[in-house]
Amino acid sequence: MNSENNYSGNRGNAGGVAAALFIGLIIGGILGILFAPKSGKETRKELIEKSEKIIEKGKEGLGDVVEKTKDLAQVGKQKIEELKIAGEEMWEKGKKKVEDTAKKIKIVVSESKTKAKEAEDYLS
Repeated sequence: MNSENNYSGNRGNAGGVAAALFIGLIIGGILGILFAPKSGKETRKELIEKSEKIIEKGKEGLGDVVEKTKDLAQVGKQKIEELKIAGEEMWEKGKKKVEDTAKKIKIVVSESKTKAKEAEDYLS
C-alpha cells in the first residue's frame, strides 16, 4: 500500500514539474520574441507560430492529464469494488454470528423453561 501512495505522490509531483516547465517555456518564448531585433511583421509572424506550438503542447498536456485522470478513476473504481466485497463479506460473517447466537439463546431459553417446569412440578 505504501508503494501505491508513493506512486500517486510521484505522479502529483511530476504534474507540478510539468506545469512549471510549460509555464516557463511560454514566458521564455514570449520574452525572446519581444526582445528580438526584428520588424513588427516578423515578430507577429513568429508570435503566431509560437502560439500555435504552445497550443499544440497544451493539447498534448491536456491529453496527458485526461489519461492520468482516467487511470486514477480506474484505480478508484477498483478500490471501491474491493471495499464493497470486503464489506459484504463482513456483513455475512456478522449475520451468521447473530443467527448462531440467536439459535443458542433459543436452546438455553427452551432448556430453562423445561427445567423451570420440572422444578414447578417437583414443588407442586
